Amino acid sequence: MGIEQLFADLGSLPSIPKVAQDLIQQFDNPSSNLESIARNIEKDPVISAKILRLANSARFRGARESSSIEDAAMRLGFNTLRTLVLASAVTGAFKASASFDLKDFWLKSFQVAGICRLLAKQSGADAEIAFTCGVMHDIGELLIQTGAPQVAERINSVTKTGTTSRAALETLQLGFGYPEVGAELARRWQLPPVIQQAIAYQARPMQAPGDATQARIVAQALTVSDALESHGGANAQAQQAVDGPLFEGIDLDALFTALPAVLEADKAFAELLS
Repeated sequence: MGIEQLFADLGSLPSIPKVAQDLIQQFDNPSSNLESIARNIEKDPVISAKILRLANSARFRGARESSSIEDAAMRLGFNTLRTLVLASAVTGAFKASASFDLKDFWLKSFQVAGICRLLAKQSGADAEIAFTCGVMHDIGELLIQTGAPQVAERINSVTKTGTTSRAALETLQLGFGYPEVGAELARRWQLPPVIQQAIAYQARPMQAPGDATQARIVAQALTVSDALESHGGANAQAQQAVDGPLFEGIDLDALFTALPAVLEADKAFAELLS
């Protein structure tokens, strides 16, 4: 099977709702404001419901409950809204099999995204683009689950989502892995080239053409995420496991000091979307 065949077998390309597409473009417009974004969010009842739930969650809840989208938008802020709209749109485009742990998928995606943001701040890269690349890094996995369910079922039983080892196993079984599928989907969805490239080269950032900054950040974040899982958290053993050439120029002490609070905060998104 080739990637083209995978997309062909789907029958139709998973689509992001028009309202969500408009919102994503609106977030990228420097002249946008929260009031106008809130008015567009109100057009999509699914996204609206998730935003109200998040605004009233333990992480964001204030002295009173948010009952309007505009109030919730003000409480959550621009970047949180952008992330939730993007992730909600992606979630709604796919139906995974019963053997696929969607909660674990989003926990991993947001963990990688949170680490990406920290790494970007250290390196001077755009932190919000890095976060988006992290959220989207494993999007090809959802397509594989939908378009090649029998192979996906076998792989689900032996490895977790969003890891370089899974990408290698999928390549052995299918001839391609979730990074290549995700990059092709991002291209067909007309997402920015920087996101396409970060997804495509996350397992081989040194081979990325041109500016490989975001691909390198995703690769670093995946390595850290795998170390956290292997060593039971952001401890000395996990930090020692990632120390190597890929992290040249990164202050690992500062990174691992900041990790616990960031990872705990981003769990709210995963809980909401699973």
